[in-house]
Amino acid sequence: MPQKKQHQQQQQQHQHQYRATSSSSHRSYSSSSSSMMDKRSLCLLLICVNLCLVIWLVSVQQPQMLESEAPASAAALTGGERELDGSSGGAAATEESSPPPPRSANEGRIGRDSRSWSSSSRSSSSSSSSSSSSWSSKPNQIHDPSRIPSFNDSLELSPPTAQTAAPRTSAPQISTQLMDLPNFSYLMNQPPCDDHVQALILVHTSPFNHQKRALIRQTWAERKYIERTPLRVIFLLADVWHERPSWQYFLDQENARNGDMVQGNFKDDYRNMTYKHVMALKWFNENCPQAQLLVKVDDDVYMNTPQLVKYLKDPTLPEHALLLEPDLLLCRPVNAPRVKRSYRSKWRVTYKEYPHRYYPDYCPGFAIVYAPAVARRLFKAAQKANYFWVDDALITGVLAQETHTKITSLQHVIGKGDTMKLIAGQIGFDHKEFLFAFHGIQPHMCNSLWDLTVESNYTLEATSSSASSPASTSSAPANSSAALGTGFS
Repeated sequence: MPQKKQHQQQQQQHQHQYRATSSSSHRSYSSSSSSMMDKRSLCLLLICVNLCLVIWLVSVQQPQMLESEAPASAAALTGGERELDGSSGGAAATEESSPPPPRSANEGRIGRDSRSWSSSSRSSSSSSSSSSSSWSSKPNQIHDPSRIPSFNDSLELSPPTAQTAAPRTSAPQISTQLMDLPNFSYLMNQPPCDDHVQALILVHTSPFNHQKRALIRQTWAERKYIERTPLRVIFLLADVWHERPSWQYFLDQENARNGDMVQGNFKDDYRNMTYKHVMALKWFNENCPQAQLLVKVDDDVYMNTPQLVKYLKDPTLPEHALLLEPDLLLCRPVNAPRVKRSYRSKWRVTYKEYPHRYYPDYCPGFAIVYAPAVARRLFKAAQKANYFWVDDALITGVLAQETHTKITSLQHVIGKGDTMKLIAGQIGFDHKEFLFAFHGIQPHMCNSLWDLTVESNYTLEATSSSASSPASTSSAPANSSAALGTGFS
């Protein structure tokens, strides 16, 4: 009996040990399974998040783009800039050394607030030309020019006073239609060109770039010089009422002092550059039809205006005949440019906005020269076209192709390397004649180029005319702009 009891006790101990081992094994297996389930759940969660992110990126519309201080509509597009600038290729405009006036937090937001886009292809009759596209959009915001500005923002300009109301000059309104804007008007306007004007230079500028405009007025568009030439310089800008109401007052004051600004009543925004480009063609056609040339430049480009006067005046130069061509569209073209689709590119265009892989050859907007006939037909074509925000690609690419307008390559452009050598005295003005310096030029380089330009155009006629007065001769510096005379030696 004792042996039997002892045997039973041993069996019970074995059963307890087996149960304990089984329970421990089960707990270990459960813990392992739970850990594996947690890892699987985490992986599935990450996959779902990534999938949702991809779907959102694919379906999202064109991201909002911030407005650059200077409209750099060509610097990031043009491949030709890489040939001009030996460093980075001019992908973005160079910032000014001095800070711009304060901006609002909303500056640079998309101006075309309610815009719906649709794209469809149009077959081309030519086998060698690519098919073009049509785009539809709702009209931009158009603002009433009769406004009472507020002056809450602190600016570097003189404070407003009740005694200094800024007068506005106006030219007769011939048409109130600008592409899909039926109620277009000028908030600021200028009188039509005089008969002696042979070339109208329209500078595209942001309302906030008053320092760049001042630099241009002090250098290649200096009034005392321009008034003695067959040139006229006007700055083009648009409305800032909804973002910075007080700025309109200061713009009116600036225009009252200088009398050289034209302002449209659409919102001044980066994605509204096409309106500003078409407004340039419109103003030229309606107010300066007798001129021989329309020159469109950005406000961070140096233009050699004395050289342009020389080409206009001297019939022995080949450039004189070139500028007389009736179908002239002169620029440094971008050939077979590929449409930017990357989300990291500020020039990203969706397939809804433009369905093709490549743009037609087009002119980067930093410097374009139009013959009057070309400006007229591109304006007419733009009036019938649907809106597309990449203005250079639309007007000088798609519409130029549709109107059978060929681009003439501009050779008279110097890059950053040659500009620095010229300023340093390593090369002279006779090394390479130029009409434009590189896009995004810095203010000190612009001043230096103008000083060199004035010195190189100091004429014997100016010296002899001032020689009659010894006092004036001794006091007049060699680089005075008054010595430029007709603008060429």
